[in-house]
Amino acid sequence: MIFSKKNIAVVMLCLIVSQAFSQVDYETIQVKSNYSGGWSTQRAKLVSLIPGYNSVTDGSDDFTRYGTYKYFRTDSTGFFYVKKIDGRWWMIDPDGYAGINMAVNSLSSSNIQNDYDILRRNGFNGTGNFLASESQTKSGYNLQNYTTFSYTRRLNFFLTYKNVRKNYYTTPAAVQGSSDHIFVLDPQFAIYCDNLARTNVTPFVAERDLLGWFTDNEINFNQDQLRNLVKDLPEGDPSRNAALAFATSKGLTESDCINYTSKVTEAIKQEFAVLLAEHYFKTVSEAIRKYDTNHMILGSRFHGRPRAIQGVVDASHKYMDVTSVNFYDRWSPSEQIAKDSWTNDKPCLVTEFYIKDINQSTGPQSGAGWYVNSQADRGKFYQNTCLELLKNKCFVGWHYFRFEDDPDGSNKGMVNSAKVEYTDMTRYMEELNKQVYRLCDYYDGINRRPISDTIVKIINVIEDTYVIPGSSNTDNFGTNQELEVRYNTTEANRREAYLKFDLSSVKSLLPYLKNAELEVTCTQTDNSVRALFVGGLLDKRWSELTLNGQLRNSNPDWKNGYNRLAFQKGILNLGKLNFEVTNWIYDQPDSIIASFKIFDLNSLTTSLKIASKENPEVDSRPKLKLTFWDYSTTVITTSTNNHYQVFPNPVQNTLRVDGNIRQMELLGINGQFFCKTNTNSLNISSLKRGIYLLKILPQDNDEFVYRKVIRE
Repeated sequence: MIFSKKNIAVVMLCLIVSQAFSQVDYETIQVKSNYSGGWSTQRAKLVSLIPGYNSVTDGSDDFTRYGTYKYFRTDSTGFFYVKKIDGRWWMIDPDGYAGINMAVNSLSSSNIQNDYDILRRNGFNGTGNFLASESQTKSGYNLQNYTTFSYTRRLNFFLTYKNVRKNYYTTPAAVQGSSDHIFVLDPQFAIYCDNLARTNVTPFVAERDLLGWFTDNEINFNQDQLRNLVKDLPEGDPSRNAALAFATSKGLTESDCINYTSKVTEAIKQEFAVLLAEHYFKTVSEAIRKYDTNHMILGSRFHGRPRAIQGVVDASHKYMDVTSVNFYDRWSPSEQIAKDSWTNDKPCLVTEFYIKDINQSTGPQSGAGWYVNSQADRGKFYQNTCLELLKNKCFVGWHYFRFEDDPDGSNKGMVNSAKVEYTDMTRYMEELNKQVYRLCDYYDGINRRPISDTIVKIINVIEDTYVIPGSSNTDNFGTNQELEVRYNTTEANRREAYLKFDLSSVKSLLPYLKNAELEVTCTQTDNSVRALFVGGLLDKRWSELTLNGQLRNSNPDWKNGYNRLAFQKGILNLGKLNFEVTNWIYDQPDSIIASFKIFDLNSLTTSLKIASKENPEVDSRPKLKLTFWDYSTTVITTSTNNHYQVFPNPVQNTLRVDGNIRQMELLGINGQFFCKTNTNSLNISSLKRGIYLLKILPQDNDEFVYRKVIRE
């Protein structure tokens, strides 16, 4: 048989397509559902095995300072909220960027800086429940960091009410404090919730980085409740009366409820559980909303049996902004919570999941969850769980439980009790987290990232100096060939370096910044372990020839500007030191001057030295390396109808089009929708400065024309 080149090409193409569709996207690993059980095999889907997906080693340029998607923005409210866009639910940050909330639970209040650095390095952008202090993210980390974490707070409405119910109603001793009796139908419960919310919600309504409120944890909205309330509460009890009224409406007697006769069907048991859930979620949501309209209500973290009653889940969907769920007893979310019938097209959040390495202990480890044979397999479990949540498109995030192993040694954490990271596990976390938005794009069939080429610009430092802090120190070092950096407990022994860059030559490109890197050259170091940081300065009025310790101490921004944009920890060698400062510059597109401070946090007796702009080695002088998306190419129109005139262009407020149009839409360069109109004018005064696409639809045909618009 003779094949032509065309036939051979077709055969090869068919083979490639066949191989792509037959590619296995999972790895088989050995697992145990409990310690005493036998080993079995489960499939773990992995990022590196997704058919047709191009995995990257680092997607850091996708992220805003909140860890959201830099190339996907919508309306901003100044607080977190959820929104469905392009068929997917997103967590929207206070600046309006869409994202996935990737958090970790149970961080201690000790060594906060180190712990959060580990989280950030592994791509996490939030903290979940069970913080040692609910304010630690805000007070211990976010106040001194430009890159911020979201955090959560929890109000235990039912879990505290059950402990004080005896103050309002006669409650048997055996039932007092019980989690198996859901007393939410008490008239006093609503009053209690209102008082609790007024006291505990009001002080925090303005917290910008607060993701939202959890309400209680793992409430037992299960099939036992009808029997428990009737059997264990005395006659005349309001919760018992409510349960009996429900039973009567179903043709049941008191005896039927106490003994759970055959008349009490599974459907009736579930219906009563749904009644409790509906009343609970409605009551607590009204209490919170009365005092806080800014933050989301995140639900009560379903688990076990209530999670399997769809009506209970739907009650959360109805009243909560997000339905939260703890996930342990199934291997994969697709077996239950990632089914469309469970999420019901509502935003959801996994608030606990973990897996344990059986080799970390000689016996059973405390807590729920599965066992695997290695730390690497723990990481594969993490990827499998998160990929299935992303594929569902209703999950706005996940909270891993927990940061550190349990005090009894149970292997749930990312680090052990000595804070040593399980890197064989966390490398899988990092791999998925740092390309989470590319994965969203892959599953959504949309490329939200710019597809332009990139251009690199080098900006040389225009001023630099260092200071010796101190209110009486007037020494100036603006002409020195080296900058010194050192921290010491004695103020007179400290050194801080200051740098300034003029961005006017690239001002028009700043809205399209992909990456910014501050590069300095270390000319003197030692074997000391350092914690070298770069902070951003808002006040750029300092001069290299006048700045000294006295001026530094009198200016709050120069003195306290310890917001951490980037850092390097450890023993630093001679040569280039690079710090990513992308978000600082990206978030200030109208700024002409960029100013930074380099400082150390480890107390030492010797200085690290950096080449200044006076250094004879030109390549060693400080510089900014700025990488931009290149939007200089002409936009191709899809129609030959090019007679439309757009004016003014550039525009500040109102854009007008001369011509007979049916509609026009304003889009971002990467296709993001901003606004539209059926008239010939469009007000864009609320949009950021930058380059946009105007899509014009003529009256007389279905073709459309693109015009490039510059917003001044």
